[in-house]
Amino acid sequence: MKFKCIFYLLVMFPLLLIAQNTIKATFTPEEDFTWGILYKNSPTGKKYVAQSKFVEGHVVFKLNEEATKGIYKLVYAVPQNEYNFDLIYNGKEDIELKFNLNDGAIFLKSSENILLSSYLSELTFLGKSLEAEFSKNQINRKAITTIFDTQRELQITYEEKSKGMLVNHFIKANKPYIPSKYEPKSSYIKNQTTDYFKNIDFSNEVLQSSNLLLDKSLTYVYSVVDEGFTEENNYSFNTDQVVAKTRFANPIFRKSFLEKMWQKFVSNDDIIVANYLAERYLIPLANQQNDTRLALKLIQFKNLSIGNSAPDFILDESSRKKLSALDVAENYILVFWSSGCSHCLKELPQLHSLSQKLNSTKYKVVAVGLEENNTKWSSEVKKFPNFINAIKLQKWDNKVVKDYALTSTPTYFVLDQNKKFKFKPEGLKDLEAYLNEE
Repeated sequence: MKFKCIFYLLVMFPLLLIAQNTIKATFTPEEDFTWGILYKNSPTGKKYVAQSKFVEGHVVFKLNEEATKGIYKLVYAVPQNEYNFDLIYNGKEDIELKFNLNDGAIFLKSSENILLSSYLSELTFLGKSLEAEFSKNQINRKAITTIFDTQRELQITYEEKSKGMLVNHFIKANKPYIPSKYEPKSSYIKNQTTDYFKNIDFSNEVLQSSNLLLDKSLTYVYSVVDEGFTEENNYSFNTDQVVAKTRFANPIFRKSFLEKMWQKFVSNDDIIVANYLAERYLIPLANQQNDTRLALKLIQFKNLSIGNSAPDFILDESSRKKLSALDVAENYILVFWSSGCSHCLKELPQLHSLSQKLNSTKYKVVAVGLEENNTKWSSEVKKFPNFINAIKLQKWDNKVVKDYALTSTPTYFVLDQNKKFKFKPEGLKDLEAYLNEE
């Protein structure tokens, strides 16, 4: 019996050494969360690790021996690129946290993540204290110098505490500008701006695998202001400074990073700076790496941006009249549809009814059918006498599909009298809401 017990332990001992770690999280309010997905980040993307269902606000991810140390991303809602946060896994400890949308992630167990949270909390407190002192009518030089000294001590302490840990990369990268002696606010802000990227290494693969580089870069773009520039010019100039900092980074990471930056500009509706970044840096980078998919996406987005001229095409093959030649209204509602599309057959009659209520000199509908042949289309368009009807054969292979980046029908655009993009509705209801506001 004793022999059997010893034999069992000898057999199982290697398995005990490879114990699973877990990530346990409690999300509130529990009814707002259903599924969580865990990824491991890399400099150029992320790899799926696991997914788990929330049970009364609790979610657990079991990490096996293949889960190596690094930066992980926990996604808790869609769209995934908005509803997520990073966490550090050192390959040897469990992680526990609680989360709500107001406070974000609060770590209860994990030496790496707790140390980072503590550091950032103290750093933020000192930053607010400094701002408060600088804002006083009567400047207290001693108080400001004391804050500088405390910042310096804090940085030294946390860098020492985190030696040999993954979190050390983040503590060093977050080191603020700390003057060696008193500086007035104007000098401090100027030097802080100059020093902004001093401790941020865009070639560091740990940082590349996190949100830090992107978050820091966007903060710089939106925060640094030159009063002599317009807002868009400020953003563009600051973007130049960020891109310059990436010049020694791995080209594949650089492309991935700038694409994420471009996407953030688009999400923030900063279309001018998004197109600036694409045209000056990202499209050439995509072409250098033969990434035709990305290059096409960026070019299409730029061409279809508000204020740009709509790609021209022939409306009537017999007369050769083009979209650009229309002069019957102040604005045009351009809709791409198909007689073989059930959603189109439902919405086009509604659009026709709407068009009859509009001032015909102010709005005219141009309905373009994407068809394999004209048989069914010819029958359907008789129901829409109020439209300017056009047909494009070869359906999804027609040139207009690529020019307008069409992926589904119906798709709507609003053009001004010069055929420049004025509004891009997400659907018929969005179009109606826009017209009601006009």
